[in-house]
Amino acid sequence: MIVEYRVLGPLEVLLDGEPVAVPAGRGRALLATLLLRANELVTVDELIERVWDGEPPAVDRAHKTLQMVVARLRQALGEASCVRTTSRGYSAEVAPAQLDLTRFRALTARGDHRAALELWRGPVLANVKSESLHRDDVPRLVEEQVVALERRIDQDLGRDTDVLVPELRKLVRRHPLRETFWAQLMLALHRSNQQAEALAAYQEIRGQLAGELGVEPGQRLRQAHEQVLRDERPVRKDVPRQLPAGVPHFVGRDAELAGLRGLLRSRPGEPVLITAFNGIGGVGKTALALYWAHLIADRFPDGQLYVNLRGFDTHAEPVAPRVAARNFLVALGADAAELPAADDALFARYRSVLAGRQVVLVLDNAHDVAQVRPLLPGGAACLVLVTSRNRLRGLVTGEGVHPVQLDVLNDAEALALLGDRLGTDRLEAEPEAVTRLVARCAGLPLALAIVAARAAEQESLGSLADQLDRERLTALDIDDPATGVRAVFSWSLRSLEPAAARLFVLLGLHPGPDFAPEAAASLAGLPLDAASRLLDELVGSSLVSRGITGRFVVHDLLRDYAAERVAELPEDDRGPALRRMFDHYLHSAADQSRLISYNSKIWLSGPPAEGAIVQRFDDLEHAHTWFETELRVLLGLLAQAETVGLDETVWQLMLALHVKLMHTGRLDDAVTGHRRALAAAERQQEWYVKASLHRRMGAVLMWKRALDEAEHHFLESLSFTRTHGTVAGESNLRRGISHLYERQGRFQEALDILLDVHERILADPDRWEGACHLSALGRAHFLLGDHGRALEHCLRAAEWFTEYDRHTLDASFPMNLETLGDIHLADGRPAEAVDCYSRAIDVWRIMRVDADLADALTMRAKARIAAGEDDRARKDLDEAESIFERLADARADDVRNLLTTLSERCRDS
Repeated sequence: MIVEYRVLGPLEVLLDGEPVAVPAGRGRALLATLLLRANELVTVDELIERVWDGEPPAVDRAHKTLQMVVARLRQALGEASCVRTTSRGYSAEVAPAQLDLTRFRALTARGDHRAALELWRGPVLANVKSESLHRDDVPRLVEEQVVALERRIDQDLGRDTDVLVPELRKLVRRHPLRETFWAQLMLALHRSNQQAEALAAYQEIRGQLAGELGVEPGQRLRQAHEQVLRDERPVRKDVPRQLPAGVPHFVGRDAELAGLRGLLRSRPGEPVLITAFNGIGGVGKTALALYWAHLIADRFPDGQLYVNLRGFDTHAEPVAPRVAARNFLVALGADAAELPAADDALFARYRSVLAGRQVVLVLDNAHDVAQVRPLLPGGAACLVLVTSRNRLRGLVTGEGVHPVQLDVLNDAEALALLGDRLGTDRLEAEPEAVTRLVARCAGLPLALAIVAARAAEQESLGSLADQLDRERLTALDIDDPATGVRAVFSWSLRSLEPAAARLFVLLGLHPGPDFAPEAAASLAGLPLDAASRLLDELVGSSLVSRGITGRFVVHDLLRDYAAERVAELPEDDRGPALRRMFDHYLHSAADQSRLISYNSKIWLSGPPAEGAIVQRFDDLEHAHTWFETELRVLLGLLAQAETVGLDETVWQLMLALHVKLMHTGRLDDAVTGHRRALAAAERQQEWYVKASLHRRMGAVLMWKRALDEAEHHFLESLSFTRTHGTVAGESNLRRGISHLYERQGRFQEALDILLDVHERILADPDRWEGACHLSALGRAHFLLGDHGRALEHCLRAAEWFTEYDRHTLDASFPMNLETLGDIHLADGRPAEAVDCYSRAIDVWRIMRVDADLADALTMRAKARIAAGEDDRARKDLDEAESIFERLADARADDVRNLLTTLSERCRDS
C-alpha cells in the first residue's frame, strides 16, 4: 500500500495512485493544517482556532466537535489516514517520501530546483476553505516556490539563455517589484546579445522602485547592471550532449515510465540510480532508456553522457570501465593529456568532476556489475541508466539500484508499433495478416521492427505472414548480422557458462508454455539443486523468466531458437534428454492420477529413465494442484510424443490424463487425446489398452452428448472385456453403458445390461465394485418407477461403501447419494433429499469435478424449492449457472430457466 499526500496545489490524498475523497469544509482544513506541520504536535486549541477560522463553537462543545471532525476524516481516509492522537492534540504522521512539501524542501536543499518545482500543481490548497490558512501559511509556501524558481533560473543562466527571456518577461509582469527576476532578465538579455534591451530593463525597474517605493535598486540589480555595462559573460563550461537519437516509433511502456517518474519524485536527496532495464535481447531496453533520458534531459542541465559498453557484442571486446571514464572526462572538458594513468586515480577524478554536476549517464549494454560499478558517480545530482541482459543483482543489493524488468509488448502495443511504422490504412487493408504477424512476433519489439522494415519493401503483408508461419527465425533475419534475431540471441547464449548454455538449448525440447525446475533438471540429467543454479543464471541473463508461482517461461522466439540449436546436438545427447523429460511427466502424472481416482489404471512398462525426477505427493490437494498446473504442458507432450513416434508414451500418458480432463470439463482435449492414444495402441496391437481407451472415450463422448458414437466405443470395449477381462472390469463397463442408455431414455435396457452381471459381481470379492453396481442398479430401478427396490439397492450400496476409504476417489459414491436424493425428492421428502445432495456436493468439491458439482447444486436447488427455501435455492442455481457457463455447457440454459421460474414464482407470491 502506497499513500501520498499533496498540499502543493489542491489538497489531495492518493492510495496506490487512486484519489481518496477528503471531506470538504472543516475536514480539509484540519488535514491541511496537520500536513503543513507534518510529524509535529498541533494542540487542540490551535486546531479549533484554525478549523473554525477564529469562530469556534462554545467551549463546552469545542473539543467534542473537533473529535467528531477527526473521526469523520479518519473514516473517509480509511487505510490512508495519517492522523494520530495524543493527550495534548493531534499530528499527521507521514514519511518524507509521502508528502510533496517534504520532498520539495529536500530537493531544494540539494539544489535540484527544477525537480522541486515540478511538484507544484497549482494554487496552494485551492480546494480548502480557510481564511486563516490562506492568510498565515500559504504566503510562506508561495515564497518558497518563488525562491526555488529564482535559484533554478540562476542555474539556467549559464546555459540556454534564449529560452529564459520569454519566461522572465512573464515573471517580471507577475512580480513587478521582485528585483531578482529583473536582474536575471537583464543577464539573459545580455547573454542573448540584446544589450540595449538589458539596459532598458534596468531603467524600467529603477523607475518603478523609485516611483512606488522611493528606493534605489538593490545590490543584485546594480551588479547585473555593471555586468551588462562591462560586457561580462561567463565562461561556458562544456555541456556534453551524447545521447543517440531516440527510437522514432516508441510505443507502450506506460507502467514502466510511471514507475520511473514516481522514483524521481520519491527519492529527494538520494542518488537516483536506475539499473538494468533488464530483459531478453530485442525487448527494447535501450529504446526505453534513451526515450526516458531524452524526456528528462532538461532536469539535468550539465549534459548527457552515453556509452555502449558492448557487453554482448560478438564483433568487439566489451568496453573497459577506465576507457569509458576517460572518454566521459574528456567530454566534460578535461585535458586528455593531464588525466591520471592509474585506474584508482582516474576513477577518483571522474567522481570528483561529476560531484558538482547534474548529468544523465546512460551505460548501455553492460555485461556485468564489474563493468558498471566504477562508472557510478558518488554524488546525488546525477541519474544513471543502465541497460543489460543480465540482472546485475550485485548493484541492486549493494548499491541500492532500482531494477526495471522489461517484458514483451502486448498485442495492442504491438499493433500500435506496426501502425506507426506502416500506417493504419495498410494494417486495416489486411487485418488477418496483421493478426498473424503480431502473433508470430510474440510481442518482441526487435521482431516487430524487422517485420515493419521488411513490410516496407513488400506489397503484401499476407506473404510476409506466410513466411513467418513457415520459418519464423529465418524470416526475422536481415542483412545486418548485428541486429537479426538469431544474432541477438546468440550473443546472450555465448556469455553463459557451458552447463547453463546446454540447459537452455535442451529447453528447446520442452513443449511449453512453462515448466517447473524438476522438468529442467530431468532434461539436463542433473540434481535439482544444480539445475536450479543454472536456471538462476538463465534468468539473470534474461533467456528465461520466472513467474510469480516459481515456474519458468521461455519466450516464443527464444524457444524457436533453442529448438534450432537442440537439433544440432548429437542424438546420443538429445535422445536421452527427451526420454528423461517424458518419463518425468509420465511417471509423475501416473502417480498423481492414482491418487485422485481409484479407477485410474495406468500400465507403465518400466521404471523412469535414470536422471528423470518423479514428483510424488501424499495428499489429494497437492495432486490436484500439480495436474492443474501441468495440464497444458501434458497436452503438449501428448502431441509431441506422437510426433516423435513414442506410441507407448502416448497411450500411457493419456490414461493418466483422462480423469483430470473429465473432472475439469476439458472434453474436447480428452477426445483429441484419446484419438491419439487409440491410434498409438492400434499401431502397437495393444488390445487390452484399446479396450480401456474405448471405455474412456465412450465416457467422454457421452458427456459431450455424442451418444451414438459413445455407444460404439463402449461396445468395442465390452467385446474384449467379456472374453479377456475381469468381472469387476466388465461390471465397471456395463455401468457406463447403463448410464449411456439412461441418457438415451432406454431405461429398460439400462437395467438389463446391469442384470447380466448382477450375480457374478455380487459373488466377486471386489466389494467396492459391487457397491458401485448396486448403486447403478438402484438408479435403473428408480428410472423405471420402482422406488422401493431403488431405495433398497442404494441403501445397500451405501452400506458397502462404508467398508472403504475411497469416497473422494471414485464418482460412484457421490452418485449414489444423488440417486438417494432423487428418490427422497420424488417420494415427497425434500429435507432428506437436501441432506443427500449436500453430502454429494461436499465430495464433488473435494474431487474438483466441476460438471457433476453443478449438476448436484441444481438438484439440491430443486429440493430446496420443494422445501420452501427459495433464497438458498437461488444461491445454488447461481453457482451452478456460473460453473456451466465457464465450461460452455448447454445445461446453463436449463439452470437459467429454473432461475426465471423461481423469480416469477416469487413475484406472484
